[in-house]
Amino acid sequence: MMGADINVGWVNNGTATITDRHGVTAGNTYPPLDTVQNVELLGGSECDGWTVLKFRRQLAACDDQDMEITTDTMKVIYAWGSEDSGDDLNEFDYHTPERRGSKSLLLLDQPNFEQSRFPEGERHFQFDLLNDKFNVPDLDTYYNCRLFKLPRLTTKHHVVKIEPIIQEGNELNVHHMLVFECTDKDLDETAVGTNTQCYGSNMPPDFYSCSSTIHSWSIGGGAFYYPTHAGLPLGTADSPHYLVVETHYDNPLKKSDIVDSSGLRFVYTPDVRTYDAGIIEIGVSISGTEHIIPPNAEAFYSYGDCTAECLNYSFGQDGYQSINVFAALLHSHLLGRQITLQHIRNGVELPTIAGDKAYDFNYQETRYLPEERTVMLDDTLRVVCNYQSKGKSETTMGGFSTNDEMCNAFVYHYPRLALSYCVEAPKLNDLMSYFGFESYKEIGNENGAYQNLGDIMILKPDQYADKTALENINALTWDEAEVKQFETDMTTMLADVKCYGSTYGKAFANYTPVEITLPYVEEQRNCTAPSSGFPLTGVIDQCPTGQPVTTTSGASAPSITSWRFGALIVLVQSLLVRYK
Repeated sequence: MMGADINVGWVNNGTATITDRHGVTAGNTYPPLDTVQNVELLGGSECDGWTVLKFRRQLAACDDQDMEITTDTMKVIYAWGSEDSGDDLNEFDYHTPERRGSKSLLLLDQPNFEQSRFPEGERHFQFDLLNDKFNVPDLDTYYNCRLFKLPRLTTKHHVVKIEPIIQEGNELNVHHMLVFECTDKDLDETAVGTNTQCYGSNMPPDFYSCSSTIHSWSIGGGAFYYPTHAGLPLGTADSPHYLVVETHYDNPLKKSDIVDSSGLRFVYTPDVRTYDAGIIEIGVSISGTEHIIPPNAEAFYSYGDCTAECLNYSFGQDGYQSINVFAALLHSHLLGRQITLQHIRNGVELPTIAGDKAYDFNYQETRYLPEERTVMLDDTLRVVCNYQSKGKSETTMGGFSTNDEMCNAFVYHYPRLALSYCVEAPKLNDLMSYFGFESYKEIGNENGAYQNLGDIMILKPDQYADKTALENINALTWDEAEVKQFETDMTTMLADVKCYGSTYGKAFANYTPVEITLPYVEEQRNCTAPSSGFPLTGVIDQCPTGQPVTTTSGASAPSITSWRFGALIVLVQSLLVRYK
């Protein structure tokens, strides 16, 4: 509750009350009233065991005791009392640990109701892609890939909704899922249902053609709805016959008894929509040798561009001049604090496509854009990740483990491009030279690739010889000045850009990051005069659905899922805190 922007309300003898309060800095104690009451009651009632309050407030912070509500991830805490407060809250009205909770939310996620509706009369069918009773290995991180065969459709259909099915009890173990389409349409049928370790040297050949991403889900996320005018195509001549679902299992306790049948449900329709939709993964290449985050950093920024050269080439392959972006998923791991998807045109930074200054690793939700964004063939899309490694003594590398790092955005768009992967990373030789390593060799890796800096043995000069690149880099003095200098130098280092599509693979060498000559300045929200035109609605005669958890006062525990819809309809008490 410390530093929280708090609303507390109640209904007493048929009269509803809502108050504007704040958490004190001394601890989780009684929240005093704000000096100015920046909250407007719209109605309240008690019915069928529920206490219901409806109110509104401005998005802006109207004084230093309020907090701005933004498009960032907001941590919401809530609590309710066991009996009525009377005419006012007092310091003895404590909710106790048994009547409280918290949840990260995108309070301003757009659109809500409209996005979750299907066009009137649209017919729907479904199929599930599940990890059927998969025994999760006793490793802290494991990526499982499973091959699925799609229903054979003789006419074009559109996937219009994809929702997660997470096995009860495994919610914290299933970290994310990616779905890849397979370009090979004649795979060995015996491979269907096969599980294998993703990216391993023993992956069966049938998985090799399955590399184009068509959907991404991460922990905390819900169902994904395509806009009513677009869908993911199935049943066409170039539609896939097979898919691979990659599931990232997080098992920090290395338990050996986790059995999982989580997966995804696809809802599709024969009523074809106007546009085919697709997804592009952009950002920093997932590399344990070229994505480096030094230790002891209060803030360290990594940059990954989907370049104008790649977009121009890809648009040309499909005959497009532009695409429309309608949603994005931002993704990093444990060190991530902020992620931004920038849009650059001729050196001018346009309004941010998607961003989160309060990134929560455990709540990664696909964000619908308030308005679709047009991306032209000569634009640049840049993912910027801010990491905090304060307290760490060793370098963090890019990679697939939860303890490694990523910096990516999954961009949903239409009309669908063949492009599926557009990332950049500095050239390995240049990076080795930057640290003063004159020559080196690969060690300890059977498939001949540098998995991370620990696989690179330095040969020259003598001062670094017989130690790995990781050991040498960890031995550097990473104070604040060194961290910032490395960050600056990385932004000017030549990079390689990977530009891969379902029908092509293209690489652009010696890329120099685009300089932003005119940065975008975000508009600041200001408080307006007290609102009018919203009179008290009095008693709310429509009770919430579902069975309330009653207390001695007749008040009920909040239904958390209802918080995602509409204005804040808050049951008993709502507490909004800054997430750091």
